[in-house]
Amino acid sequence: MNLEKAIELINSFSQARQINVVNDSLSVSEALENEKRVTFPPELKAYIDTVCPSEKLAFEGVGYPVDIISKDKISWEMPGFNVNAVTGKEITSWNDSWFLIANEGGEPIIVKLDEQNSSSKVYSALQGAGPWDFCPIADSIGQFLLCAAAVEHALNFPGVEEPLDDDFNLAPEAAQWLFPFIKKYARDYYDEWLSVFENYMDAI
Repeated sequence: MNLEKAIELINSFSQARQINVVNDSLSVSEALENEKRVTFPPELKAYIDTVCPSEKLAFEGVGYPVDIISKDKISWEMPGFNVNAVTGKEITSWNDSWFLIANEGGEPIIVKLDEQNSSSKVYSALQGAGPWDFCPIADSIGQFLLCAAAVEHALNFPGVEEPLDDDFNLAPEAAQWLFPFIKKYARDYYDEWLSVFENYMDAI
């Protein structure tokens, strides 16, 4: 799913979360590319320059929000990931090809710069005692944004006062919208986005 289609879909269902496409003459992606003498994948470049929010953006989730890094904060310096947030020293376990676009509860959400496809697959990771172990959560940045926005919409579904019960079942009205929506637009990543809901298998 490309960025344009994803933003169109997000804006069609989310009244509270309208995302604008900005055509700024200042190319932030080009400045970042020049800094490291690299070439960004096409979708990442377009995302940074036209969709990346100018201010902090957080999509509500179950547990932690998905925090999207704003355009003024997106950088080669990623505190807590590739540099120590206190000392500023380099963290060698971070691969230079991992580019941070968001985080969820302090866990990184990245694209890989060495994957130079038309769409940039999005990965997330949990860090245990060992190295980062990244798993794909979307086939494109557009799909990633769409899924995050859809989950937030379901948790604030019109007419639903309590979106979750004590067992983490999503309210029926919200579930009837969200589960088929993610199945349609996220396909292989259905479990990645919905397994937090106890009743997510009801739509299968």
